[in-house]
Amino acid sequence: MNSAKLLTIVLVAIVTAACGSTEVRTQQTSIAIAQGVNLFLPQAGDLTESFNATQAITAEYEDRSYSFEAHIEARPGKITIVALGPLGAPLFSITYDGVELVASGSPQAQRINAEYVLADVLLAHWDIDWLNRRIEGATVAASQAGDERFVTRQDDLLIGISYESPDPWGGTAELIHLERQYTLRIRTAEFMRQ
Repeated sequence: MNSAKLLTIVLVAIVTAACGSTEVRTQQTSIAIAQGVNLFLPQAGDLTESFNATQAITAEYEDRSYSFEAHIEARPGKITIVALGPLGAPLFSITYDGVELVASGSPQAQRINAEYVLADVLLAHWDIDWLNRRIEGATVAASQAGDERFVTRQDDLLIGISYESPDPWGGTAELIHLERQYTLRIRTAEFMRQ
């Protein structure tokens, strides 16, 4: 799938999702990724990358499994995430511009927290050194060893991410959030830098 086709899908999904969905706008500088642990979000000037990614995601939470397709588009100053259900119906969209987080969702996506989705994308795919500078909390650290990434508090594992490939955008990744008790299996089907 080329970038023009992906952009068309993303725009159609956003427009369609806007019909019959709720929109929430919040100005945010950080997201609580665990109790007493905050991930400080990038400012607009920090959002310098340009890429498109398409991912197949399976989320497991409370003995239930949810599958959806995510399209992530990053442009200087902005990140957009659009999720489509198994039959292509829009579930939710998220836009973050370094100041404001805008989330729209269909009734089927009411349990999805836009903040957590954005945080999980950053935790799984952004540079580990950047993450370590942006995570704050008492004795909290982000680290990486080989194909595994960890967020720990007082040496207790909070979030573990394992990768199939040395490139976080390559192949399949599994994110396990031990405190919130959910698992994400993320298969990147396509990743293209602009």
